[in-house]
Amino acid sequence: MDIGTISSRYANALFSLAKEEKQDSLVYNDMKILQQNFLSEPTLKNVLNNPIISYNEKEKLLITAGGINVSDIYKRFIQMILKHKRENILQLITYIYIHRYRKEKKITRVSFDTAVPVNEKTKDLLKQKLAEETGCSIEFSGQIKPDLIGGFVLRIGNYRFDASFSSQLKQIKKRLIKSN
Repeated sequence: MDIGTISSRYANALFSLAKEEKQDSLVYNDMKILQQNFLSEPTLKNVLNNPIISYNEKEKLLITAGGINVSDIYKRFIQMILKHKRENILQLITYIYIHRYRKEKKITRVSFDTAVPVNEKTKDLLKQKLAEETGCSIEFSGQIKPDLIGGFVLRIGNYRFDASFSSQLKQIKKRLIKSN
């Protein structure tokens, strides 16, 4: 059996249980924090795959990596993962659970990167317009990237709209080089 199938089964079982217990939102938040920790701390995966590290240490680590106040379902799930020695696929399980939850709850991820800080009123207006257009809830994130020079880069799901000055300058440079 391949890793994707196994991961999907674990993620779907967790999702079903969390939904049945009406804790799917809590588990979603725990899984998002765990996913962020996997991304920000690449050594986390190495620690989990290390056979020298005990079950109890891994359990404490993963419960801490899930956030300050993790749900009971999340704790039990982590214990089951460790008991069945599936910690090597936990990162993939988190991705699948998060994707499943977003699909079920009709949540669209939006990333809005700008060259300068944007006020909350503008962000709220953008969220509202995007929610109306997509018919989905919006999960909004963004970064300040001075290298954009001005303008913004908006990502909605797999769609990317680049209205940054740096991008426009690069296009102008390409046209000038091509015409010479």
